[in-house]
Amino acid sequence: MKSKILTAAIFAICGAISTPFAVMDIPNTQPKVDASFWNQVLDKTWSGLKKRNIEPYENGVGAGLIHRPKSEYPGDAVSEAVGYGMLVALYANDQETFNKIWEAANKNMWNGSYYDWQLKLSGSKSEGAATDAEEDIIMSLVFADKLVQAGKWQDFTTSDGRKYLDHAKKMMGKMWETSQITSQGTLAPGAGWGGENFVNVGYFSPAWYKIFAKYDSNHDWNKVVDRSYEIIGNSPGYALGMVPDWMKPDGSPSGSLGYNAYFNAKAFFKDAIRILWRVAIDAIWFDEPRAKSFLQNSMKFINSIGGAEAANFFQMDGQLLPAEDVWEDMLAGTITRHRREHSPLTIGMWATAAMAVGTDDDKKAFSMEMAKFYDKDADYFGLAVDPSGAEEDTLHNEMYFEQFLGWFGTSLMTGVFSNIIDDIDNPKQNAPGLTTEVSTPKEETPEENPNDNPDKEPGKEQDAIGNSMATPVAESSIRVQRKNGQIQIFRKDSENHWTVYGLNGKRLFKVQ
Repeated sequence: MKSKILTAAIFAICGAISTPFAVMDIPNTQPKVDASFWNQVLDKTWSGLKKRNIEPYENGVGAGLIHRPKSEYPGDAVSEAVGYGMLVALYANDQETFNKIWEAANKNMWNGSYYDWQLKLSGSKSEGAATDAEEDIIMSLVFADKLVQAGKWQDFTTSDGRKYLDHAKKMMGKMWETSQITSQGTLAPGAGWGGENFVNVGYFSPAWYKIFAKYDSNHDWNKVVDRSYEIIGNSPGYALGMVPDWMKPDGSPSGSLGYNAYFNAKAFFKDAIRILWRVAIDAIWFDEPRAKSFLQNSMKFINSIGGAEAANFFQMDGQLLPAEDVWEDMLAGTITRHRREHSPLTIGMWATAAMAVGTDDDKKAFSMEMAKFYDKDADYFGLAVDPSGAEEDTLHNEMYFEQFLGWFGTSLMTGVFSNIIDDIDNPKQNAPGLTTEVSTPKEETPEENPNDNPDKEPGKEQDAIGNSMATPVAESSIRVQRKNGQIQIFRKDSENHWTVYGLNGKRLFKVQ
C-alpha cells in the first residue's frame, strides 16, 4: 500500500534549499513534478559529483575524467562515465566541465575509432568500446553544438582541433565501421563483440538514433531503432516491462558476459534497469508507441506490487533478487552490499516510466519516494546513514553509478532532460507541472513549550512517523559516538532525556 504520509524529514529538506539553480532552463512541454525543488537538488548533486569524482584526481592519471571512488579498482575511470558526465554537464549547463571531461577523454581514451572503456590509476588501460558510452558522448556533442548555434554556449575547439559536431559525426561513422552496429542494425555491446550473438539491451537508446539519423545520412539509423524495439519485444520479461542484463537477440539466455555477470545475466539488474530511462526518453520526446507499450507493462507491474515504494531490481518473473545475495567488489573487496536495492538508482529509473506513461498520482508518488532518499541540503542522492539497517547509505553506495542514474531519473522528472534541438528549433512555453508536499510542504504545528503544559513530560510528542520530537537545545548538549560502524548523534532535549539521530538527521530512538 502506498504511503500517504511523508516523513517530517522531507518537510525539513524542502525548506532547507533556497539557492538559485543553474541547470539548463529551456522551456518545454514535458511532464514535470516538483521541478522547483528538484532542479535545485540537481545543481547541488552535480556539484557533489564534481567534488568527489573529478577534483580529487586532478593531479594524477586521468585528470579531468569522472572517476569511480569505490569500484573494484578504486579510482578508475570508464568511458561510460565520460558519456554520463558529459550528459549531466550539458543539462547542468556547465560548459567548462563538459569541455574538461571531453578533453580528458580525448587525451586518455580516444584511439582514433572509439574511447577505450577503462583507465586505471596505475595508468593501464582496458581496450575496447562500450557502445553505451559512444552513443551518449555523441548525443551530448550534438546537443552541445546546438547550444553553441543558439548562442547559449560559447564556440569551442579542443587543444587538438576538434569541434563538437564534427567529432560527433566522425563517431557516428566509426560505430558502423568498427562493427559496433551489425549489418542487421543491432547495437553490439562492443566493437566487433556481440551483436547477433548477444546484446546488452540496457544500452539501447532509440531516441538517440532518431536524432543521429538527421546528421548521418550515410547509415540507416532508423533500422537501429526498429531492431532495438524488435529485440526489446523478445525479452523474457517483456510482459512485466523488464529485460535481463544480457541476452541473445531472440530473447534466449546468453549466459554471463562482460562486466556485470551477476545472476547468470538473467536479472533486471544494474545494466538492464537503464532501459526504462532510455526508452522513456523516446516515449516523451517522440511519442513512440513501442516505447509506451513496454513502459505501460513496467508501470502495471510495479504498481501491482506497491508502486514507487517497491522500486527495486527483479528477476524476470517479478520476484525480488535473493535476499542473501551480496556483492563484495566495492573498494577492492573491503565493503559488501546487498543486491536488492531500493535506492535513488532504482527509484529514479522506475520514475522515468511513470513520467512517460504513468498517471499524475504515479508521478507524484515517485517524487515523494525519491525525497525520502535525499538528505537535508546534501550534495548527493541517498542517505548518509540508513536507519533501517539495509546498508543503502554513503558507506555502501558506490557514489558513482547510483548518483548518475539518480540524476538522470530526477532530471526527467523535472523536465530538464529535454530534446534540446526541438526545444530550440520550435520554441515552447513550459507545461505546468505537478507539485506535492516535496515542493509545497505543509506548515508544521509549532512545538509546544513544556512550560505551557507542566503535566506533559518533555520529549513525548510524536512526529509523523512516530519518533519523539524534541525542543531546540544548545550545541553544548550534543555529543557524537560511533556504534557498529555508524556515526550517531546524541542530543539532550531535557534534563533526563537524550535523542539519538543518524547523520541524515533522522531521529532513531530516545534514551534515558
